[in-house]
Amino acid sequence: MIIATIIFLVISLALAGISIYRSVTLVRTPMIEVKFVDFFKKSAYFLGGAVIAFIAASFFFVSRHGFHLDGLHIFELIVGALLLPSLFFVAVNAFIIHYYGRNIPEKLDKWLFKIIIIGFTASVLFFFVYTNGLAPALSYPLINGISFSDGFVTPATGKPNIAFYALCILGGAILVYFICDHFMYKEYGKHGLLESTFLVAFPAGIIGARIAYVIGEWNNSSQGQSFAERVADGEWWAPLAIWEGGITILGGAIAGIAVGALWYMWRNKGKNIWLAADLIVPTILIAQAVGRWGNFFNCEVHGLAVDEKYWRWLPEIIFNNAHFSDKCPDLVGQIYVPLFFIEGIANLLGYFVLAHVFGKKLRKFTELGDLGFGYIVWYGLTRVFMEPLRDGNYKMGEKGYWSWVWALVFVIAGVLAIVVNHIVRYILKKKADKFKAKKSDKMVGLISSLVILALGGLLLTFGVSLLTSNSFVPTLVFNGFNNGLMLLILGIAVLSTLGIAIPKFIEGIKYQKTANE
Repeated sequence: MIIATIIFLVISLALAGISIYRSVTLVRTPMIEVKFVDFFKKSAYFLGGAVIAFIAASFFFVSRHGFHLDGLHIFELIVGALLLPSLFFVAVNAFIIHYYGRNIPEKLDKWLFKIIIIGFTASVLFFFVYTNGLAPALSYPLINGISFSDGFVTPATGKPNIAFYALCILGGAILVYFICDHFMYKEYGKHGLLESTFLVAFPAGIIGARIAYVIGEWNNSSQGQSFAERVADGEWWAPLAIWEGGITILGGAIAGIAVGALWYMWRNKGKNIWLAADLIVPTILIAQAVGRWGNFFNCEVHGLAVDEKYWRWLPEIIFNNAHFSDKCPDLVGQIYVPLFFIEGIANLLGYFVLAHVFGKKLRKFTELGDLGFGYIVWYGLTRVFMEPLRDGNYKMGEKGYWSWVWALVFVIAGVLAIVVNHIVRYILKKKADKFKAKKSDKMVGLISSLVILALGGLLLTFGVSLLTSNSFVPTLVFNGFNNGLMLLILGIAVLSTLGIAIPKFIEGIKYQKTANE
């Protein structure tokens, strides 16, 4: 049965690949020579064959140990196997034609864009429908990679040579590359501007993530020998042994962004680095959301054990796999909180807020560079709230504070960078006599200042109160002292934005005086 599953899966991928190849060929053909109706009919045949082969592969897979699914799971399996590949491959083809084709008829192009949005969104939904149907036929913990000597392995059976964790990270990075490539095409009318930047920034991010992990864990021996002890024992290569696991996204983000920005400026002289940062940096959140699925397959970096009855709403495949851990005991009646899933949702929400709310709806209130710095703030906040929820085996540093402290640094540094960005641009515009005040500046500046003072003052007051009334306990949890420190930092960050609001208020007053004169 497993051989039949592989055969039909290969057939499905091959037919889908042919349809994608046809779309790539289409965008290279002059549009006046294309007969779109015939093209889409032929593509439908290939995609239909791919879907049928995928359904066959699914049923061969679940029947390999006997067919024991109930009615609901059979229904979910059929619906998921039918709609998941259909929607996904149609969306992929629409993406290629819409974003890479030139002179596409306007009406068709609008429909292609709708298909992309609906197709990829619905694909996510039906992915979970499909995996719910498949869930009872799977063994847990799920496989997390392939070993050249042992075949498929799980976190409990061995180390993979090809790890799904690495594939998730690479897949997220490649997805973001194509998204950013499209943004740059819309801005400059040319594809491929980011190829060399991607090839430099991605490995730089991995190296930075490893360096940050090694520094944070240098003296931590809670999980065995520390890096310092191993190096002292002659294992000089231990810090380089990334195949053993161990990276931190915070370090990867710093290194990847810094190296990528420098390389981009060198290779693309004359192009605005701040515009590129606003287009590219927020998309890192998408890559991180995809990459976090590697933690799912590895059964790692999860939260504490909780009663499973409160988490029945999770997709079944996630719920079942959350009973297992690579460092903690297997659970019955409880699950480990799937922080990868929660952080993934937070990352996708962050991208939407930065790219679509501040990047489009509120763009008139932002400056170039704000969205890039906004990534630092958003991801810092995400980790500030996530780190204390982690199981102690996955907290970095001797007391688990390493990533949490750096997350707080991210928040304050990102907010200060936004404030400085506004102040510097304000000064430069004034010097160049390009600053134009508006009638609404006085009211907007006044209201903003009052809101900032109220919120920042409240956070600061509660933070100081908690810090002074609680003793420091060297454990990274949500206790009085840690909560106070967190609120204090957030309060300082909020109050620092007065540097944006007050100049606007002052310019509004000047504008009003000039108008009255």
